[in-house]
Amino acid sequence: MIMTMPSNRAATVHEIIELAAQLSEEERRVVVDAIAPKESVEELSRAWAEEIARRAARVRAGESTGKPADEVFDRIESKLRSR
Repeated sequence: MIMTMPSNRAATVHEIIELAAQLSEEERRVVVDAIAPKESVEELSRAWAEEIARRAARVRAGESTGKPADEVFDRIESKLRSR
């Protein structure tokens, strides 16, 4: 489902994101903790724990191999630049 917002509200959301990007990592954590429903945080934490366990099991079983960090970071930076 795609949600649309009035243009002035979208601008406000964009401004908030820009302001949040200027915060330190610790300050961003405080903001997220203040506004995120605790159930969502707990669910996300469980989901990540399951994903980490799944990925670790694949590596241990030889079904997956890692990629060089430089390659991964280059790909991420490229995607971010193209936004």
